[in-house]
Amino acid sequence: MRADVFLIALFASVLVVLIVTVLIGRNQSIPGAKPLLAASALELYWLLCYVGELFSPTATLTAVFARVEWAGAVFIPLLWALFVVEYTGRGQYVTRYRVAGLAVPPVVALGSVAGAFETLVRPNFVVQDYAGLNVVVADFGPIYWLFAVYAWLLVTSSLVLLVEFIVDQRTLYQNRAIALLGAGAVPQIASVINTTELAGPVLFNLTPLTFALSSGLAAVAILEFDAFSEAPIAHHLATETAVEAIEDPTFVLDSNDTVVDANPAAHSLVSMNRESLVGTPRETLAPLADIDPETAGSTVTVERDGETTYYDVQRTPIDSDGDHVFGTVVTLRDVTDRRERKQRLDALNDVLRATIQEEMTTVQQAVEDGEEAVTDIDVLRENASVALGVSDRAGDLASMVEPEAEQPADIVPIIHEEIEAAREWKPEVSFVLDATLGEWAYCSGLFEPVFRVSLRHAAERSLQEATAPVVGISVDAGPEAVTVSVSDSGRPLSDHERAVLRGEGRPRPSDEADMSRWLVNWGIEQADGTIRIGTDGEHTSLELTFPRTDEA
Repeated sequence: MRADVFLIALFASVLVVLIVTVLIGRNQSIPGAKPLLAASALELYWLLCYVGELFSPTATLTAVFARVEWAGAVFIPLLWALFVVEYTGRGQYVTRYRVAGLAVPPVVALGSVAGAFETLVRPNFVVQDYAGLNVVVADFGPIYWLFAVYAWLLVTSSLVLLVEFIVDQRTLYQNRAIALLGAGAVPQIASVINTTELAGPVLFNLTPLTFALSSGLAAVAILEFDAFSEAPIAHHLATETAVEAIEDPTFVLDSNDTVVDANPAAHSLVSMNRESLVGTPRETLAPLADIDPETAGSTVTVERDGETTYYDVQRTPIDSDGDHVFGTVVTLRDVTDRRERKQRLDALNDVLRATIQEEMTTVQQAVEDGEEAVTDIDVLRENASVALGVSDRAGDLASMVEPEAEQPADIVPIIHEEIEAAREWKPEVSFVLDATLGEWAYCSGLFEPVFRVSLRHAAERSLQEATAPVVGISVDAGPEAVTVSVSDSGRPLSDHERAVLRGEGRPRPSDEADMSRWLVNWGIEQADGTIRIGTDGEHTSLELTFPRTDEA
């Protein structure tokens, strides 16, 4: 190569590498930016040392530059590899001990440069004059070859990771990854050609020159494809994160039904860490032992800490080619709430069916007993009223089983609005509020229907027994929970009525009050609250405690 052409290319390389180093320094938000910045700075250092080597006024000073440039060159392959590992989403593998182990060959090479440069690194070292430039002519020693093989393997491994990243990402991030692949491959190819002399003996070291092309490709990735303004998400990392974030316990089984992986929810379910869980046969794990491998879907029951949880089982085969099944992904979906809702709705259907049947039987009997016309209008009106009342309570339940009903709500306006509505509904009943409410107090949205039904239940009971019916309401808003007490002046609750309130019994058909008590229990349970039944001989009170929640 002509000296003037080489010098133009050399100084262009210095300029391009300087610009790219500045660009990288301004964009430090992506994974791997720090090692890439260090590698780019060391490339610039190597280029400047090589300029000093060529333009030194004496052969002795050229020999000095030939040695000190190694301080930058030996660490570039390692820094580039660290950048690629972090950029492609494998940063968890970059540990202090691994980096220290990979840094041993560069440190050994530096020690050899300092102590036995002309013996182990560049034997037969000679400085020649070529077109006014000091050119080093020397052989490659054993340390040089060992380091060269180390660098080639390290850079090649990083290029393989980039190729895998390109294949995984399809079109997303693909252009920038291809540009970075070229940035790493160009110096690698030049280093192999220069060291092995595949293109014949060369006077000038071509590797520093390729930094211009390498840095140019890096600049394209940065400026054109936003390589450093948008951090890429590796396919495997996105998949792993998605699985880790799944709240449903998920197990990965091989073809022998042995656990090979599981997410944190699965670890919690079986009370085992990942190391203990991996390698465990499916049939030895309580939640999975009852799964029928031949059944597409089933339900398993898990008893833990005195509570019963129901899970729907979903099995997804792992078949990469469609012909061979390599394993199965088993997901356990918690359906306890859904199951309880269904049980409540089934019970509601039974009550409604029995109520309608009972009331309509009474109406039919009244019609059949009449000679020409139905005369007992009051009986028919009462039966219709009972059926409509039970229907209203069914409507309350239907609104409570909707998931939206459990969204947090401010109870302060709810209490005032429901009391005003109750006063309009039953003006003959005195509703007395004894509470000092703050501005905000958030609980489950189920508070509203539960409080409404409790008020009306108390009003109906007071009207049946007292000449001056009164319903008392008190509120205790603590830092963790809110307790609302609704008292009435009705008769003491029977054992059956108490059982319905506690969820230990089912409401009687045609009994609107029983349905109200059942709804109160249902709402309290769904909101993770508690109910306490109290009495002082004259009044019966329901103390409803709801946990406080954050604002929606």
